[in-house]
Amino acid sequence: MDMPHLPAQTGTWIRQAIDSAAPGTIAAQVPAGYAAYARILHPAMDEDGAPVSWGSIAALRGHRLQGADLFEDVSGLDEHGDPQQEDAWVDGDVPAYELPIDQWGALVELLSRHTEPGPAAAPYVAGLWGGYAFIEGGERIQIDFEPDPNADAEHNRQAHARALAEAQRPGLPAAVRTAPRLDLGGGYRNYLLFALNREQLANPLWASTAAGEQRQRPSLAFPHDHSWMLSTEPYDDSTILGGSRALIDAVLGSDALEALEVGELTRIGHSA
Repeated sequence: MDMPHLPAQTGTWIRQAIDSAAPGTIAAQVPAGYAAYARILHPAMDEDGAPVSWGSIAALRGHRLQGADLFEDVSGLDEHGDPQQEDAWVDGDVPAYELPIDQWGALVELLSRHTEPGPAAAPYVAGLWGGYAFIEGGERIQIDFEPDPNADAEHNRQAHARALAEAQRPGLPAAVRTAPRLDLGGGYRNYLLFALNREQLANPLWASTAAGEQRQRPSLAFPHDHSWMLSTEPYDDSTILGGSRALIDAVLGSDALEALEVGELTRIGHSA
């Protein structure tokens, strides 16, 4: 891993800012004080795995899409994807917990254009959510094992044990795993922080494990001068970004992203 681990204090400014914000508001996730804010919606998926915008689903149901809408409001589905209304959108699956990699790349391109050059070779800070199983390894990770039909039971038992032990190895070094994390409250909102360059931010490689490359999108990110900050809460269907008016306008106008403007006091799930 060539992305240096950073101390939790690197993100203390976030915790200090959101601690005084009204619970449930945008400012309780991304600090108040930015010129503008956007909510970038993670697309749903149709039955073939192709992305579907919230706007197109809203149009099918005659729903007026608003910045505070939950996907349930738009689709008529519950949080598990089960229909709750007669006209519910049932032609695909609910949004993922992160932006698709191509949309994330488009977002990073816009962010980089609106970031002043910094003194460091890795001018961005990114947070990896501490709840990913690969970080600690262990019993949370299980594998599918195909026994060898030409081998005896003991051989297959040992082979399974070796494969499982390899899969359950921690993905990050002990010094990183045991370091204090940036705790933003709520029990599960804790993050490991790393220094990244632009290419790494666009497609980070946190670890290579038996399950393959771990390239989850960062759960939070900001540049050296804090001129913008983005946050994707665990299990959320959208990414919140605060920044300059020019940056937010660029995001809102991007053909690659579906984004809605929100304010510091917007409460997701409390549409007018």
